[in-house]
Amino acid sequence: MAGVAPVAPPVTVGHVILDAVTWRPFGRREPVLHDVSLALEPGERVLLVGPSGSGKSTLLRAIAGLLETADAGELAGSVTIDGHAPGTRAGEVGLVLQEPGAGVVASTVGRDVAFGLENVSVPRADMPAAVAAALGAVGLAKPGDTPTSALSGGETQRLALAGALALRPSVLLLDEPTAMLDPGHAAQVRRSVEGALTAYPITAVVVEHVLGPWVDLVDRLLVLDDDGTLVADGPVHKVLRDERARLLDMGIWVPGAPPPAPLAPAALAAAPQSSRTQEVTATPMVIDRTVRLVDGSTRTRTAATLDVPLTPLPTSATALVGPSGSGKSTVLLALAGALDPVQGSVTVGETPVADLSTTELASRVGWVPQWSSSTLVGRTVLDEVLVASRALGEESPERVTLAHALLADLGLGHLEGADPRELSGGEQRRLAIASAVLHRPPLLLADEPTVGQDRHTWAAVVGLLAAYREAGGAVVVSTHDAALIDRAHTVVELDAPPAAPIEEEPRRVLAAQAGPLALLLGALVAIPAGIIPGHWHTSLGVLAVQALLAVVALWSGPGRGPRPTGRAKRVLVRMLPGLLGALSVGWSTWLLGGHDTTTAVTAALRVLIIVLPSAVLLPLVDPDRLGDHLAQRLGMPSRPVVALAAALQRVHTFGEVWSEISLARRVRGLGIDRRRPVALVRDLATVTFGLLVRTLRMAADLAVAMDARGFATASRRTWFAAAPWGRADTLVTLGALVPVLAAVLLT
Repeated sequence: MAGVAPVAPPVTVGHVILDAVTWRPFGRREPVLHDVSLALEPGERVLLVGPSGSGKSTLLRAIAGLLETADAGELAGSVTIDGHAPGTRAGEVGLVLQEPGAGVVASTVGRDVAFGLENVSVPRADMPAAVAAALGAVGLAKPGDTPTSALSGGETQRLALAGALALRPSVLLLDEPTAMLDPGHAAQVRRSVEGALTAYPITAVVVEHVLGPWVDLVDRLLVLDDDGTLVADGPVHKVLRDERARLLDMGIWVPGAPPPAPLAPAALAAAPQSSRTQEVTATPMVIDRTVRLVDGSTRTRTAATLDVPLTPLPTSATALVGPSGSGKSTVLLALAGALDPVQGSVTVGETPVADLSTTELASRVGWVPQWSSSTLVGRTVLDEVLVASRALGEESPERVTLAHALLADLGLGHLEGADPRELSGGEQRRLAIASAVLHRPPLLLADEPTVGQDRHTWAAVVGLLAAYREAGGAVVVSTHDAALIDRAHTVVELDAPPAAPIEEEPRRVLAAQAGPLALLLGALVAIPAGIIPGHWHTSLGVLAVQALLAVVALWSGPGRGPRPTGRAKRVLVRMLPGLLGALSVGWSTWLLGGHDTTTAVTAALRVLIIVLPSAVLLPLVDPDRLGDHLAQRLGMPSRPVVALAAALQRVHTFGEVWSEISLARRVRGLGIDRRRPVALVRDLATVTFGLLVRTLRMAADLAVAMDARGFATASRRTWFAAAPWGRADTLVTLGALVPVLAAVLLT
């Protein structure tokens, strides 16, 4: 009938039922979730709250059916969505993890958002519009080819939300989606969530510590207590009214209640040691960061600009504030000696902080990173707190007693024997703070120290920071927490670095215009080219042909942009392992072959022939395109292909992970000592083992993120990008065969 607006169809999907769900991770004596039973109606908007460590994130994983994807433990009870087990239908549950950077599955923004769409078989022609809509919904105004490695923490958080919204799931689970964002961007994300839930009335569960901004966007409030038991459930305003006193007593951030008074800690009565009180001074500075692009090249951009000098004095508190992506974390990294500014300096006296030895740095600086999981090196929570004290030779019965008291002050006393990697995000952050202050350095650098804290743990953290400062320490925090900013003596506001001027894209080298299959084939064909020659004269001729082809392959292609730089240097660096291998093979052949120099040289040259094409071509292989080509052109099963592409995409981050682990160890007195060869080898082995452990954890988190976007149950998959075989692929393949032909003709 004219003039009557159509009525939206009723929501018929997204009915969630939990029946007596209990989860106890291996290594924990008590369950994290205890006998949780509830039903979520289709289209219901739910806010899930509870004290830090009460199992909120665990409950979200239970609803998503992902508890046993990456975690080991005992699960009892059942979860169903629309009558079936969660995770059995691709894309029906969207989950944004607490640490969204762990969920990045592609090397570019567009591909990352499209990942879930591929898993639910959205036609390729429809994907660009869906990706653009999802990015617009969360306010992430980035071109689709922007490297995901170039995003700030807050931008990565919005990317994860966009990836979940793009799926239009029947159940949307958000784990603290605005925790790391400034108020403006946090409001933008809430508006985008509200808009998405209005347009697509799906069941939504949001975990947040700060309730106020969300109460008008949700229908229902669920409350978990410290034991992971559901203790309150009902309409949000009714629960807040009827249970106000109880919620405040539990530490819930009830809207309208003022921040609690900071708690005076029983520990940390002693002042920072007087021998360590020489101040860190930062002059006005500009800090650049190098970003790896998907074609293997790099680009430098300004990551932070500090316009004022900064000298944190004893008993002072400085707050770095500014919008997400303004460089607050970057400035803290510079103060910790992890980054050298391109302008300005960070010094202790006349010595750059970056030049301090590991023990000198640890004795002067305590560091709490943005993602506290990156600093974990101890086997247990107690070991973790004592790391720096042991490295500095200061462990004593009194220090151990202080560690017990400090953990108790921060609500971690009952977890002293637990694996720190199994703690919740809020618990890990408090543990990082305890680890940074126990050895009493004069300067504490804390990145978002109050994120993920309930009222009680917030009061404990702020009280500890105040006690540390009053005892003579200097505190520099990066924060969006207004109550914490109000307690600072100095507030330094950082502006987002100006957008880099639009530059012409550098011309791609000729080989980069080929697809990944041709590049891989070009590298593999080098094996017979190396085996065929029987004399060093022939091998040298083949190597010369390869060198000439490498020059051609790395020659800048046609176009108007600037020529790429550093090509030869990068190839030489990649050839270093091959050169060492060639020398080793040549030496062993000479030693075992009767000191026959001819045979030894031939063997060494064979190694170089096999390695050179790989050094030239393999860095040009884009993991995402490799997955496209393996599946679409070779017909390989999509699941192992996508897993391989995602894993290779993470390989490029190993350098960053190594640097992160190295900094975490260095700032705690465990850094590599290059002056002692034996210690150097031991420390390198330790960092390598740490890289392995961290990589396994990253792989587990990546599996959760991929399965949360329909990867586990994708029966038929579409692909965001095509996989053409062009003229460049043919030319690279034919060029790779030339050394083989030369080897045959010269033999």
